[in-house]
Amino acid sequence: MKTTSREGKIEISFMGWGNEQERELYTKVFKEFETRNPGYKVNYIYVPKDYDTKLKTMIIGNTMPDVFYIGENLATEYAKSGKLAVLDPYIEKYPELVANFVPGLLEYGKYQGKQYAIPKDWSPYAMYINKDLFKEAGIPIPTSDWTMEEFMDLAQKLTITEKGKITQYGAALETWWAPWSIFVGNEGGKWFNNGKSNLNDPKVIKGLKRMYDLFQTYKAAPSPAATKQAGMGQSQMFETGKVAMFPTGRWMVPTYRQALNFEWTAVEMPKGVTRVTPVSSGQLAVSNESDHKEAAVKLLRHVLSKEGLKGILGLGLAMPTNTQFFDDPDIVTAPPEVEPYKAMAEYLDTEVQLEAARSGHFSEYMEKYVTPELDAAFNGKQSIEEAVENIDEQANTVLFK
Repeated sequence: MKTTSREGKIEISFMGWGNEQERELYTKVFKEFETRNPGYKVNYIYVPKDYDTKLKTMIIGNTMPDVFYIGENLATEYAKSGKLAVLDPYIEKYPELVANFVPGLLEYGKYQGKQYAIPKDWSPYAMYINKDLFKEAGIPIPTSDWTMEEFMDLAQKLTITEKGKITQYGAALETWWAPWSIFVGNEGGKWFNNGKSNLNDPKVIKGLKRMYDLFQTYKAAPSPAATKQAGMGQSQMFETGKVAMFPTGRWMVPTYRQALNFEWTAVEMPKGVTRVTPVSSGQLAVSNESDHKEAAVKLLRHVLSKEGLKGILGLGLAMPTNTQFFDDPDIVTAPPEVEPYKAMAEYLDTEVQLEAARSGHFSEYMEKYVTPELDAAFNGKQSIEEAVENIDEQANTVLFK
């Protein structure tokens, strides 16, 4: 990448994903960095779609940006390329980069004991509630100590059918890995264990069957096929008042603050025999081929500073990695109430998901083996038992042999 601008300033390229709102937020943060550091210019490469495809192409072509996002489960995959800079020397020099980190979160950026990426934030998965629909049904708003059994019961009670057609769903559930990992993790299920796909675990099956029952048995949540037929995603159904409960990441808070025309809140996901929340965290890495690593780390320090985080997280996009900022009203803001999000820092998945991430095959495992089989089950095309047997047999034969 080009290292100097026409003005003779050191140019730092930064590449990231996100929606249009996130793009605008980071643009402002980079302008602030340039104002504070007049000898630098930030070249922001915004990639809203097919991010990993573009990054892999740039790695192959030796045109990597200086600083860039990688997904929370992909540090091993990218570190193996040798294209990521080891950040340990910079962490030692600038300890504020990892100060007061949420326990276990930093592990997602490690490979073979070395730090190759630093989580920039993390987004807890909460249950978002349409308070108006609960009020209309005469049902109290659940609190964060509710159970999976109570959630299943409420989903059915809040589903309304008129003249044989469902006009309101009690819940909506996305079917990518993060949501289902909560359902199985809260039952104590280890979907990846000892280096192998392990979805054929009775505890995992119990959690997946809860989702299946909501989709197929009770029709209390729209199946993937039903949402496709409706022409809108699960979040859109929640936003338009067609769904009473919807679990998703904190990244939806800025949108909900602007778009929702009903009273809403968020609580922790319902508990089973335990509680686990997936790690969803864009991480910041530095190119090993950068001509200005120190300058790249300088930008990294700004993005992770209180000033940088205030401009990004203040709108509710995610939670800070520094626990000392949890009670800073400029960084962790309401609505909804912030207590559920703070509580979730106590039970991040630092075991099962982390082991799967360190396999180096996370994305292929999900895209080729897990998601197609589970979606077939959630659409009623096969049983959960058939799906998990197919996943384990295929994945463990090809990827984890």
